[in-house]
Amino acid sequence: MPSNPGTPGPIAQPGAPAGDVAPDQPSGAAAKRDAELAAEVIGYIDAFANTAPVFTRDGKQLVWVSTRDGLAQPYLGKIDGPAQRVVTTTQRISQVLTAPGGKHLLFSSDTGADENWSFFRVGLDGKNLIELTPNKLNRDPMFVPDGRPSQIYFTARSLAEPRSTLYVIPALAAGEAKAIYTDDKPTTLRAVSADGKLALLRQFPSRSENTLLRLDLETGAAATIFPPSGKVGIGEAVLSRDGMRALVATDNGEQLCLLLSLDVANGKQLAKRAFAPTAQVTSIAVAKEGGLVAVTLVNGARSEIHLIDGRSLVERTTVTMPPGSGGATQFSDDGKQLLITWSTPGRPTDIFVVDPRSGKRTPRNEPRPSLPAGFAIDTSTVDVPAHDGGRIPTNVMVARGEQGKKHPTVVLFHGGPASAALIRWNPLTAALIGAGYAVIEPNIRGSSNFGRAFEAADNGPKRDDSYQDAETVSRWAVAQPWVDKDRMVVMGGSWGGLLTLIALTRWPDVWRAGVELYGVVDLRTTLKTTMGSIRQVSYEEIGDADKDAAFLATISPITDIAKLVDPLFVYAGANDPRVPRAESDRIVRAVRAQHVPIEYMVADNEGHSLARRENQIAFYSRMLRFLEQHLK
Repeated sequence: MPSNPGTPGPIAQPGAPAGDVAPDQPSGAAAKRDAELAAEVIGYIDAFANTAPVFTRDGKQLVWVSTRDGLAQPYLGKIDGPAQRVVTTTQRISQVLTAPGGKHLLFSSDTGADENWSFFRVGLDGKNLIELTPNKLNRDPMFVPDGRPSQIYFTARSLAEPRSTLYVIPALAAGEAKAIYTDDKPTTLRAVSADGKLALLRQFPSRSENTLLRLDLETGAAATIFPPSGKVGIGEAVLSRDGMRALVATDNGEQLCLLLSLDVANGKQLAKRAFAPTAQVTSIAVAKEGGLVAVTLVNGARSEIHLIDGRSLVERTTVTMPPGSGGATQFSDDGKQLLITWSTPGRPTDIFVVDPRSGKRTPRNEPRPSLPAGFAIDTSTVDVPAHDGGRIPTNVMVARGEQGKKHPTVVLFHGGPASAALIRWNPLTAALIGAGYAVIEPNIRGSSNFGRAFEAADNGPKRDDSYQDAETVSRWAVAQPWVDKDRMVVMGGSWGGLLTLIALTRWPDVWRAGVELYGVVDLRTTLKTTMGSIRQVSYEEIGDADKDAAFLATISPITDIAKLVDPLFVYAGANDPRVPRAESDRIVRAVRAQHVPIEYMVADNEGHSLARRENQIAFYSRMLRFLEQHLK
């Protein structure tokens, strides 16, 4: 329900849908041990992240999202000053935007992590909280052009459908949404011109086939400006300040990483900049003054930030940062400051202000007193040889100075499948390392940021090649001198949860236990019940639930579930729209019937997420206690 105008208040939280498999409730000695472990893990969880920063309109302060109080919320302050919470809600906050005029903040929030994002407006003083979009829709980030500050543009869809619509709504008070353009394919708004007359839309029917559209916001007329022909991937697209040029990050349908400058009117190429061919551009920030563009790309497992001339695309400088992950978010209105976020395996995400002329960095660099004194992680990247002569880039993390010791080891598979394990801060990884584990994060074929060919190398009938990569890395790990081969754990969330179950059912001799978070159990049922946009994108990458049912059965963990013999911990969010809780219920029911040790945790106020401090504490402590019990 929306808050009353003039009364800052919480955003309502719904009741969670009921599942038919009861989760476990620790008691007795297990509950006592959970409480002891909670005291050990809480320091890593409380080492908060500062993300998504934007400048206030005068450039003197920042607004950002922080988890310092246990849930992502908006904060205000100077780069080197205290953080002031703008408003208190009971739900997580995502995007924040300072509205033209300088006195208000716009932000997005969902309910129970259900991914039906709603938009809110509140004064920077925390007063007059208003919900602008009370109806439920899966909304993409909002755009407010300087030339039309009273309007918000966004694309959205129902969770069940890929069909996407571009809307405009009033920015000052709740009002009727006007549909401007509708597309049957998954489509997202990427940019709006400063005068509010023109937009760029990206059609996204699959990861390898994207189309960039120019849209007249007054008439709703759309035209393709890229590609002129063929299939390409488009990572990002923005408009120049004058709205005459589109800056488009693309692989051009090849093993390339390009930034193109295109004439918006006809798609003619005006300039081109090539980066490492296996990299992927993840964001582009355009300065309103000064002509600079900040390009963030991920090359393998690490991020880079390049400052280039917005017209010629000639590089001016590279922002020097330690090995890690992050990106540029926004220039100040005068173009003299650039905001970036960055993290490393031993340092949570924080905010930096960069002088684009000198490259000087001013960090917010807030202390994280909850981290244990001297806590540090040594990280390396190893290319594990694949079965067919390729390579499997793999991140290895251990506590500093402990490379010579044997460790119980977690092989942690990322989600996606087209995602990546990055060199970055992860409180889960930190807590595992703090508890004495080594952590191995493979980027098996199908992972992004290693080139178009590598990402597509697991599509459809080639899925078993990625499973073979997962086995190769796991058996490589067993052979390492710093690994205790008798205490191996496989873990992952979402697609990584599927890989966890594949590992436990296909090569159970490697493992002593597994930890699976909201994982896919049966691809046939998941593809029928997941979000419509995900189902559409998955046709090429994974398959069709009906047409490819026989094949999908061969690559789904449920088919071999009788072979699972190792203890398993399962976590699910009750409101998950991506991998519905029914998938987790199904694996728990099957494993319980086989009398294999299993523990099931369900968070009623989470979706495809583990976002709340209290849930993180419960999961970390219960998971570590479960592993203690079964790794003895």
